Amino acid sequence: MEAAMTADRPRKATLFQVVRMLLWAFAGIRKREEHDKIEVKPVQVIIIGIIAGAVFVTTIVSVVLFITRG
Repeated sequence: MEAAMTADRPRKATLFQVVRMLLWAFAGIRKREEHDKIEVKPVQVIIIGIIAGAVFVTTIVSVVLFITRG
């Protein structure tokens, strides 16, 4: 009985899985079955989300500056 309960329990997410999940969320695409397979802590989502958001904004600003000065 206990073995069946542990098999259904989601495993802890790796850094790559959290990054991948957030990038798909930025694109507006989400697979429910993949999300249910891993256990993600809110702190992981917040930190990776802030970093990914900062990289995105920096990239957009850099491209705009490059185009307007060129």
